[in-house]
Amino acid sequence: MTKRKLALAVALAALGTSTVWMSGVSAAEKTDAHGGGTGSVDTYELDPVDVTGQRAPEPADTTLPGGFVEERPTVGMLGNQDVMDAPFAVSSMSQKAIRTFSSPADGVNGVLTLDPSVRVWSSHLYQDIAIRGFRTNGHTQYINGIPGMLGQYNIPYYWVDSVSVISGPNLGVSGTSLSEAIGGTVNYISKKAERKATEARISYLGGHSVEEAVDVSTRFGKADRWGVRITATNVGGETAIKHERLVRQNIFVNLDQHTEKSRTNFLLGYNHTKHNAGPSTINFDFSTLTKLPSAPDLSRSYKPSWSYNEYDNLLAVLNHEQKLSAHLTAFLNMGVHRENWYGYVDGTPKVFNEAGDFTISMSNWPLAFTRFYTGIGLRGDFRTGAVHHDYLVGLDRNRLHYDGDGKNFWSGTGNIYRDNDWANPGDPHASAPHDTNTLMLGWHVVDTMKAFDDRLQFTMGIHGHSVKDTPANKESKKTHAISPTFAVSWKFTPDVMVYLDHTESFGLGSTVSTTDGYKNGGERLDPAKTKQNEIGVKVKAGSFLHTLSLYQIRQANAVDVYRGTDKYRQLDGQQENRGVEWGFTGNIANRWDIIGGLSYMKVTQRKTSRGLNDGKPVDGMPHWSGSMGIVYHPTEAWSVIGRANYVGSTTINNDKIGVPSHFIFDLGANYRTKIDRTPVTISAMLYNVAGKDYWVARGASSTLGLGSPRTFTLSANFEL
Repeated sequence: MTKRKLALAVALAALGTSTVWMSGVSAAEKTDAHGGGTGSVDTYELDPVDVTGQRAPEPADTTLPGGFVEERPTVGMLGNQDVMDAPFAVSSMSQKAIRTFSSPADGVNGVLTLDPSVRVWSSHLYQDIAIRGFRTNGHTQYINGIPGMLGQYNIPYYWVDSVSVISGPNLGVSGTSLSEAIGGTVNYISKKAERKATEARISYLGGHSVEEAVDVSTRFGKADRWGVRITATNVGGETAIKHERLVRQNIFVNLDQHTEKSRTNFLLGYNHTKHNAGPSTINFDFSTLTKLPSAPDLSRSYKPSWSYNEYDNLLAVLNHEQKLSAHLTAFLNMGVHRENWYGYVDGTPKVFNEAGDFTISMSNWPLAFTRFYTGIGLRGDFRTGAVHHDYLVGLDRNRLHYDGDGKNFWSGTGNIYRDNDWANPGDPHASAPHDTNTLMLGWHVVDTMKAFDDRLQFTMGIHGHSVKDTPANKESKKTHAISPTFAVSWKFTPDVMVYLDHTESFGLGSTVSTTDGYKNGGERLDPAKTKQNEIGVKVKAGSFLHTLSLYQIRQANAVDVYRGTDKYRQLDGQQENRGVEWGFTGNIANRWDIIGGLSYMKVTQRKTSRGLNDGKPVDGMPHWSGSMGIVYHPTEAWSVIGRANYVGSTTINNDKIGVPSHFIFDLGANYRTKIDRTPVTISAMLYNVAGKDYWVARGASSTLGLGSPRTFTLSANFEL
């Protein structure tokens, strides 16, 4: 018997087990129940017995109407705030949203794109997203407020309780990150033990892929002081894309405790993944290609079946708060992340004609990252006359040890309109050599002032950091920067709020490529300054929350400069992202739950000192995008799910090649029932119902991603 069949047999056997309480049953019936005879026997009538007990309380509902968005999202180091108090465009997707709208191809990114700030920028392998036109991945994202604890690949999410997005550069209210989140901050909140519960789930993910999952939690100690929650998943099999095979095992353990004066949370996680022939991007040779080929069949393979990415991740994240007095709390945040990407045999097709012919080169490029984060500080409040102050003072330290290098070892040819595979030349497995050590020290001071019965709020923050970068066998480079944050909001009523904010951010500083012919290859450029101005309004109207925001983000550019025939990379000019976003969530007549948004964004290059690129569009940046998810409840048992996603047309190759728009629709249903006394939720989804083939634009790039094919999934979740 295979491991998968054995796991399924165990799950089915568990489902067939139930405890039956019998009261007032005759001896004959008891005898029959145990296989005895059916003859007449004496019967006895017992006195009535009253059994009393206390049902474990259900977790309090902390979401807005519709259940998709948390009412008190996490706003960086400022902690949880009411969504009507936060002077930023911020949304926190709930557990209901994650369960309903996550997908096999995009993972939790399928949920994040319901925020109008967010667009998908990649495919199954890396799952990059963009926030307001700037790329972000696991290296720039946060777990429980701590940066850099995730990898940049296919991110597991069964351990996630909610995930929040703060749009815009928000370094001033977030922990110091070595990998700057320019367009916004994504923060994953881990599941905590709310009560004693056990859930098991088995899912068909399309193709020949199956997932088994278990979620166990309990609380113990005086007043339920301690809680433990363990989540584990196992995924294996070929996906809906030919030759793509994903094998992944995850286990996450969350331990928390609370008393009147302290709160602690400790998350320990392990992830192993082997991903064969995972789709990523397609390159194009524009010296021979003058028109974009039509998108190929998304279920075909464009990589060798023997290509693979294999990696292990181990993370530990600690958060502790200690109440020192009624108005002062100390906090400690710590995190360690080890990402060992020891298996890397991969490459990217490069299409050179409209017939879809391509070349592909495979490289072996092992990587390894070790990140250490420590943050300490004080959070408190005081009054000056009629003004109430909530303040934070913090220091943090972020260190990265990076290993990585590789080389090409094989080349081949193929065509995007047919199935492709090539003979395996052998695995050139190699170890990653040491490359770079980076140390960043940061400090934060934030004061939120409230007056006029808290209707007026003014937040002022200053963040500073210094960086020491030491490449292997090279001299260290030191940089430093200061970033201010200002925000003001006014509540006209409890249901109408207007806000303005100005935020700035400085990154680590990019490294000039050593493979693109730059004379200053390997040089670390100074941090690029990013500034955002934003105005927005939040309105609660009946059972709906609307957020409308206008923003402008400007970031210093890295451009190519020639000195004679020598090419250099240097900072000059700006990229400007200007846009308007409308986000909404709520319900209609208690039967329709709705979430979604619409975005318009214009991205241009501003004039450099050499008069280049003034007002020119940036590659791969569609103006329009929008998404909407709907859940209809015809009965208490049934839910019907619909989701639509639209991305407008754009251009690549310096505004010369057009990329068409696409509209994708998903449809599904949930059914809640019981098997014996075990609650079961059966879910079915059909993604990309029309089976549309489409390209995915990737901002500031002339490469394109591949969309996801029509995929059917089916799952059963058991509350044991």
